[in-house]
Amino acid sequence: MEKKILILGATGRTGILAVKYALENGYSVNALVRNPNKIEIQSNKLKIIKGTPTNIEDLRTAMEGCNYVISLLSPLPESDSFSLKKITPPHFLEKSMQNVITVMKEKGIKRILTLSSIGVGDSHKYAPWFMRIMIKITNFRIVFDDHNKQETLIKNSNLEWTIARPVALNNNLETGTLCINFNKTPKPFKMSRKQLAMFFIDNLGKNEFIHKTPILSEK
Repeated sequence: MEKKILILGATGRTGILAVKYALENGYSVNALVRNPNKIEIQSNKLKIIKGTPTNIEDLRTAMEGCNYVISLLSPLPESDSFSLKKITPPHFLEKSMQNVITVMKEKGIKRILTLSSIGVGDSHKYAPWFMRIMIKITNFRIVFDDHNKQETLIKNSNLEWTIARPVALNNNLETGTLCINFNKTPKPFKMSRKQLAMFFIDNLGKNEFIHKTPILSEK
């Protein structure tokens, strides 16, 4: 039986790696993206749908035939996140997740894995001091507010969810040892996007982290 994943955020730095790793591991992938030209991967198991998860009809099209959903969406562009300039919160994650949950229930899809961050929800106290300051004084407060709202929606959804909370991400292509905890600040405070992408794909069919919010890092 074919196993098909809808990957949201597939043109992001983690998303591209997740698409590649999923295809390498025998999955079919639907990718809902605003700019299809950003995906250079070619495969007869990859279907690219142009659209946005804030449009529920785009999601209905993209989720057709899928068994799993992975959301690797970002609330804001990185330049806006680090900025001190006030902006109107777009609530992108919250709006997208409301639609995702609705369509998953319509189509009878149960399993979803979602990207969050250390510092969100009850992991706030495990974020290092400099990160907590960034959340207070920059637009990271908008980012983390959106993550918090998304997490609340998912936890109340009755779906088989896993919320991953990675630490500071880098682009290293050599992976180390994946470290998972729920109640401490990881040391070293780093993780490769490749390792993160692998976590999402490797845990699609597993029950170990259902209804859990693992903090992820790498040694």
